[in-house]
Amino acid sequence: MYTVAVDIGGTFTDVFAVDAGSGRAAMGKALTTPADLQRGVLDGLAHAAGSLGVTLPELLAGAERMVHATTQSSNAVFAFSGAKTAVLTTRGFGDTLLIMRATGRVAGRSVFERHHYRATDKPRLLADERDVFEIVERVDHRGRVVVPLDAAAVRAAVRAIRDRGYRAVAVAYLFSHQNPAHERRTAELVAEEAPDLYVSLSSEVAPVIGEYERSATALFNAYVGPVMEGYLARLEAALVDAGLKQKLLIVQANGGVTTTAQVVPIFTVESGPAAGVVGAAHLARALGTPNVIATDVGGTTFKVALVRDGEWSYSRETVLNQYQLRLPMVDVASIGAGGGSIAWVDGRRLRVGPQSAGADPGPACYGLGGEAPTVTDADVVLGYLSPERFLGGRMRLHPERAREAIRAHVAAALYDGDALAAAAGIRQVVDSQMADLIRKVTLERGYDPREFAMMAYGGCGPAHACSYGADAGVAEIVVPFFATVHSAYGAALSDVRFSLRHSEPIVLPVDAARLEAIYRAMEARGAQELALAEVAAARRVYRRWVEARFRRQVHLVRIDAPAEFDEAAIAALPAAFEREYVRLFGPGSALADAGIELVNYGVDAIGQVAKPALAVAAPGGAPSPRAERPVWCPVRRDMRATPIYDGLALAAGAEIAGPAVIEHPGTTIVVLDGQRATIDAGRHTHIHVAPPKA
Repeated sequence: MYTVAVDIGGTFTDVFAVDAGSGRAAMGKALTTPADLQRGVLDGLAHAAGSLGVTLPELLAGAERMVHATTQSSNAVFAFSGAKTAVLTTRGFGDTLLIMRATGRVAGRSVFERHHYRATDKPRLLADERDVFEIVERVDHRGRVVVPLDAAAVRAAVRAIRDRGYRAVAVAYLFSHQNPAHERRTAELVAEEAPDLYVSLSSEVAPVIGEYERSATALFNAYVGPVMEGYLARLEAALVDAGLKQKLLIVQANGGVTTTAQVVPIFTVESGPAAGVVGAAHLARALGTPNVIATDVGGTTFKVALVRDGEWSYSRETVLNQYQLRLPMVDVASIGAGGGSIAWVDGRRLRVGPQSAGADPGPACYGLGGEAPTVTDADVVLGYLSPERFLGGRMRLHPERAREAIRAHVAAALYDGDALAAAAGIRQVVDSQMADLIRKVTLERGYDPREFAMMAYGGCGPAHACSYGADAGVAEIVVPFFATVHSAYGAALSDVRFSLRHSEPIVLPVDAARLEAIYRAMEARGAQELALAEVAAARRVYRRWVEARFRRQVHLVRIDAPAEFDEAAIAALPAAFEREYVRLFGPGSALADAGIELVNYGVDAIGQVAKPALAVAAPGGAPSPRAERPVWCPVRRDMRATPIYDGLALAAGAEIAGPAVIEHPGTTIVVLDGQRATIDAGRHTHIHVAPPKA
């Protein structure tokens, strides 16, 4: 019986499959096919099946668990290709989404863009004033009905929405998180008048304080809902036709999976990176290295997340197209820097990204029509990537096209036509950008990167980690054996997870029974969801958290909540909050006399799945280079004869001194001069980085 996981990226579609009986695992990798994503999925699955020595129908028929991380919702958001969506809101609040927050002009923008504020603007609207329908109803901040819902007005609005060709409707009434009755009744009326409309309720997707954020989350969920429903139906049908007999499970942004029937479409945004962090946390615990900086370099983006004590953290706010949403999402920071990122000249400055060549047309060296120079083109010109062994030899690269693209678009303007120097410049710029993001995620949050190991995965991560890791100051870099399909690996290990939330400002001290009632209600809802997902009671776990602040402050700090509230647990909350507050903002920052206010409460209802034990066959013998070729040395700034190793031939315990290149199917590990690589029992590569000179 197999566990199979698929992750669709911007350039490649990755597959990880493991035989639960023998523990034998295999990878699959294929170019993402944007015009028909199912084709790329089936190509990747066929590749993995071949590696296991079975056919695609045999792999799917034997799959006891089939997991999918998708970019479909992200694509719909960023390409503005979602469904035509209307909004129902409380009368007098029709401009909530248009007004946004004061930070709407710069939310999610880079520091460079923020410094040019006059050049910024509010985002393109998913729903403008013509799409918003105001409904007579009103609930106050305590959840008491002030004005009853005007059912006739709802019916009239829904008929107009239906007749104007809308495919989805978001319902976002004021204070609906305190009393969702009006939204739920509205959903019933929509089903009666226009049953084909996709309905998104703000009280279900974001039941927390924040009128604008709750409305925006409901809007985005409605916008991508019909797209996701159609995509998942087509994909599941294609997989069933190919032999799948089990239900398809979908990875969510919270690092867990759910069934297609229970999935909240907007919760699948950035599900691939979330699965990568799950895989990093699992591997970190297995290696006995609980504190890890997880770094993922794919075709279009560079992503960073922190794993502390073997656990990841969650972001309080998600920014999509400058909209600020409330999603239960693994805290992953990202920039537009990856293998497909395009190098370009800005006046007399070299820039890399955020534009990407993606899978179509791809980097110039792919020979698929791309003409813009990319990071992958630079790596080919610098000798880090073998043109004959890319993707394990399944795809041949064209170094002459890479060199010409760099010469024409970068070297001619900045390097007197020297394509080699320009390629080195591209790599230096992108690696510096990556190191900057690591510092932002660590130092700016009160963490010292020297106290973490760094994990590098994704197709391009192992080739660049030797540079950006050393720049960031880490002493050890871990490259997982399945680095090239690491997010798919993480998806295969992901538990079933439902994130329940509740908002209710309460100033400490408080009666323990009041808090316990809040959490018990969320746990009851979580139990219902786990039961629908067919999770046995013995495998259910509930984890509590709370977001608090000093009174009259705005920003919230998240801490763990006890498994059960009593007087002792209530008395311990202020100290726990102040410890985290001081860690974030420094000694002396706590306002002990201000009082503490609890605002948001949450429960992660988890259905634990058995993690397959991997049996990785390891060769014996001392490491021996497969070949030697000229590779760029950033210290000497010239090409240097460098030993090339076959990663699959390296035995546990092997040690390799840099400079060296270790080639795996799907990725390449670069070890720089002064660095040393060792292979552990799980075939993971550990790069030991020399401490920076004083």
